[in-house]
Amino acid sequence: MGSRSIASEDRYEQVMELAKRRGFFWPSYEIYGGVAGFYDLGPLGARLKDKIIALWRHYFIRSHSHIVVEIETPVIAPARVFEASGHLEHFTDPIVECLSCQRKFRADHLIEERLDIKAEGLSLEEMTQIIHEHDIRCPVCGGPLDEVRSFNLLFKTTIGPYSENVGYLRPETAQGMFVAFKRVHEVTRQRLPLGIAQIGRVARNEISPRQGMIRLREFTIAEIEFFFDPEDPWHGGILEELLDRVSHRKLRVLRADAKAKGIDKPEEYGVREAI
Repeated sequence: MGSRSIASEDRYEQVMELAKRRGFFWPSYEIYGGVAGFYDLGPLGARLKDKIIALWRHYFIRSHSHIVVEIETPVIAPARVFEASGHLEHFTDPIVECLSCQRKFRADHLIEERLDIKAEGLSLEEMTQIIHEHDIRCPVCGGPLDEVRSFNLLFKTTIGPYSENVGYLRPETAQGMFVAFKRVHEVTRQRLPLGIAQIGRVARNEISPRQGMIRLREFTIAEIEFFFDPEDPWHGGILEELLDRVSHRKLRVLRADAKAKGIDKPEEYGVREAI
C-alpha cells in the first residue's frame, strides 16, 4: 500500500473521530457492542441533516412547484410490490461463506482486495472460479470458501400476525412514488410533465457495510421520479424553458457501454445532448 493510501486512511480516521467527539454521529447501540451499518446522528449531525434536506427541498421541489410535488409513503410494502419492481429477483449482491468458521463476505469485494482487479459485473460462476483458481481464503481464519451465491438485500418482515403476509422494508423511496402515480396524477389535474419527490428512510441489508457513514444499512434518501408523455415530451415548451436555464452546463457521464468495455473515465455532454 502506497504512502498516499495510508495518508488518506489516516485522514479518514481523523475525520471520523472528530465527528464523534463533536457530536455529529457515532455507532448505534454502542453500549451493547454496536451493529455494523447503523449510526446515530448527534445534536450537530441532526441539525446538519435538516439543513441539507431543507436545501434539497427548496432547490428540487419548491423552486419547481408548478411541475414537482412531494408525497410521503410507508417504509414497509407488501411483497407483491417488490415482485413487480424486480427487487425480489435482482436486488442482490454476491456472497461467499467460509466453510470453516461460517463467516460470510461480499465476494466481489474480497476478490478486488486480494487481486486488485475489478470484479463488479462478473457472474457468480466467474467469481467462484477466480476464488478457487487463486486460492482466495477466509480473511479471518484462513479457511476455504464455498461457492459464490446471490444474497437479497431487502429486509424481510411480516405484516400483522400472519406469517404468510410477507412485507419488506423499502430499499429506496421510488416504489411508493410509482405505486401512487395514478392517484397523484389525478389530484394534480392529470397534468404532465409531473415530478414526484419523496424524502424518507430506507433500509438495505448490506452483506458487510464499511466506510462508516458511506455504506449504511439504514439511511435517509431524497429522490424524484419524473413522468412525461413520450408522444409529447416537451409539453408545450414547459421543459424547453427549464432546459434553457441550464443549456450551457456540461454533465460528466459514464455510459453503460463504456463501463462494459472497462472504461472508467466519464465523458462530458451538454444537457440537451444527454437528454
